[in-house]
Amino acid sequence: MRLSELGDLYSTLLEAAVDGIITIDEAGIITSFNSAAERLFGYRRDEVIGQNVKCLMPEYVARHHDGYLQNYLHGCPARIIGIGREVEGRHKDGSTFPLHLSVGEAVHEGHRNFIGICHDLTSYNAVLRQLGEAEERYRDIVESQKQLICRLDSKLRITFANASFSQVVGVQHDALMGIPLTSIADDAEHQLPYLLAQMFRSSDDLGEVNIKVTMKARDSGALVDWSFKRVESGDSEPPELQGFGIDISQQEAAVEQALYLQSHDPVTGFLNKQAYSDALAAWIQPGRRYALLHIDCSQFERITQQYGFESGDLIMAEAARRLRLGLDRANLCGRVTSDDFVVMAPVIDQDEAQSLANQLVLTLEAAYTIHGEQIRLDTTCGIALYPHDTRALDTLLLMASSAAKDAREHGVAYSYFNPEYHEDLRRQLDIEQGLKEAIDTRAIDVHLQPKFDLGTGQIHSYEALVRWTHPRQGAISPALFIPIAERSALGQKLDRYVLTRVAELIAESIRQGKPEPVIAVNITAKHFSDTALPEFIRDLLQAYQIPARSLQLEITEGIVMEMRRTTTAIMDDLRQMGIEVSIDDFGTGYSSLSYLQNLMVDELKIDKIFIDDLESERGATLVRAVIAIAKAHDLRVTAEGIETGEQARILAAMKCDLGQGYFFARPAPSDEVLGLGS
Repeated sequence: MRLSELGDLYSTLLEAAVDGIITIDEAGIITSFNSAAERLFGYRRDEVIGQNVKCLMPEYVARHHDGYLQNYLHGCPARIIGIGREVEGRHKDGSTFPLHLSVGEAVHEGHRNFIGICHDLTSYNAVLRQLGEAEERYRDIVESQKQLICRLDSKLRITFANASFSQVVGVQHDALMGIPLTSIADDAEHQLPYLLAQMFRSSDDLGEVNIKVTMKARDSGALVDWSFKRVESGDSEPPELQGFGIDISQQEAAVEQALYLQSHDPVTGFLNKQAYSDALAAWIQPGRRYALLHIDCSQFERITQQYGFESGDLIMAEAARRLRLGLDRANLCGRVTSDDFVVMAPVIDQDEAQSLANQLVLTLEAAYTIHGEQIRLDTTCGIALYPHDTRALDTLLLMASSAAKDAREHGVAYSYFNPEYHEDLRRQLDIEQGLKEAIDTRAIDVHLQPKFDLGTGQIHSYEALVRWTHPRQGAISPALFIPIAERSALGQKLDRYVLTRVAELIAESIRQGKPEPVIAVNITAKHFSDTALPEFIRDLLQAYQIPARSLQLEITEGIVMEMRRTTTAIMDDLRQMGIEVSIDDFGTGYSSLSYLQNLMVDELKIDKIFIDDLESERGATLVRAVIAIAKAHDLRVTAEGIETGEQARILAAMKCDLGQGYFFARPAPSDEVLGLGS
């Protein structure tokens, strides 16, 4: 589950509570304020979040609050934290009202937070003030309260209990009378009988005793926040204890669940990425060897797309169950992405780590049944060893992830951390980050390579080629950084950058009175299927006032073979604009000529691998056939990678239209090729 989803669930749980729930930080600043708190205090949450919690207290309490909080943070005994008590709250209109406040403490990412649950006691106090007026009225009112109310004698036996008390503990009212409260309270530390008995023994005024106790119930029990006071009944009657309890099970469960979801994946119960990283150091025992396994289940995204997220969650939950059952030793498991697990386990040596990895991969790859269908996860595992590879745990996690990618790329079940492969990944990441900046700062150069008319020897058009010098790694080959751009979703951004630069070149050439150049730009597969591409090009033509005939697009053979409805619609839009489209590197993909009759393209470019073999009889036959079929479909033909005069002569004799390659001209800076002045 993503971080945004955890936050939404946390908010939902707090909003479900009927009592006001307020969280503050170590400085007493309010960080959250639920709807019940808004109703209780009369403030909107945007009015109080970021303010000191003192704004919710009467002045006589507020002026001491910061001191109390600081004293507690420096080790002084708690006055209210961890226990409950009755206090006064201050409404927005300045009026005060009684409330029962329970405060808990939570530590998250090294910071202490305090969670207060506020229950309005106005109704309850009104009830108590009326107890002496009439017994019948007293009973009617008390019985209607949602809070638990009871009376205890000196032996802690129940002498009175209201309907809410009976309902919570699941015992009929008559059966409650005379039984000790301690017999229906789960008090493992035996604090309840000690504290209550002390109120009878002492002649001092002990005031109020506050304690949280789980009351035995039909189900799992109910956590009740109790407040007890000694009540003097008169000279002839022994004193009793008046108990007032609030069932805080729901609120406590909501807070506990929210805190749990901050560190755990709700589907598998494993630690999430941040919590796992935090837990590793405390979990590892000095002097022992461990294997960190990064397990990648790569088919998970496809499964969720086909069967839905609910089915995907079922598979991940089952995969987690298999992991738990498949681990025969102490372990620490985490789910660090939607389809990646990490497992830390003690091992004797590398062989045992390998055996464990193989065992878990086989376990996870066994078939899963969803909607009556058998589904398998394509699973690989990366292994990093502690302390052999490193003692730095953050680095160890990166190493295991790197090893998993290595296993995936090489098609093996598992792979050990490979420093060379990891360095290559690091270098690719460096290139990716540098590429983002280079596009933003226009640090990528556009070079042009002419395409010559093989009949006349004149320049017909140009192909735009990108060149980039990395600030640390030097010149980076397009064959390296373009695939990285496509994998990292930068492909579209790079394409649009080049299209814009080419539009600028065409416009500047026209402005300077030079011949109007025709320039082709290579478009990545993902970008060409983007329905926004035609509109972007249309805006470019209008912004730079250049004719559509001066801009061409080159696409790979694979895009054509995977033509879908959206891609066909894009091709129609481009054709209506007057943009020509060329198939680049023809013959290196699907090597099929049969689909040419259905193409809406204007040019076919024969790949260099065929031109290299042109002077052999077999090679010449292949190229001649491609040219003949292209001509039959009225397509212009360009030969790429011409490096010798003999190749140019043979192609001209075969009636190939255009030629491009080092024999004619190498790619060069665009201003130089077009003869543009500054």
